[in-house]
Amino acid sequence: MRIIFSHTIEFDEVALKISEDHYNKVRITETQKKLINGICKVLCEFINIPDLAMKGTAYKALSKWQIVNNSTILKISDMPIGRGLNAVKEIFRIYKNLLKEMLTDPQNKNKTIIDIAFEKAFKMILDHISRIQN
Repeated sequence: MRIIFSHTIEFDEVALKISEDHYNKVRITETQKKLINGICKVLCEFINIPDLAMKGTAYKALSKWQIVNNSTILKISDMPIGRGLNAVKEIFRIYKNLLKEMLTDPQNKNKTIIDIAFEKAFKMILDHISRIQN
């Protein structure tokens, strides 16, 4: 079942440009890029934001997580499944908060739409993990 939102979320244009610039500076593996592109595609179905800004915000969230945890995202795949999923949840929390900070009018409705989009993206990750483990 696909949910369609008629509400448009508006983001600060300067914040979007900064996120796009961040995207151009980050270097990751092709596998990570494919996963991030898939997550961003799902998120962009719900959140009206330019693709490059969405990806740039994702990379910024990954960078913040790496700094806080003094680790690299490459190590997540080596973690036990529970720890790895908790790491992904933490990255998603950072990612959501970064997007919410960029809202021009941070109404609860806008924040709820962002929360729903991230739940959908996290489900996509769980489905991906389930497929590769079988």
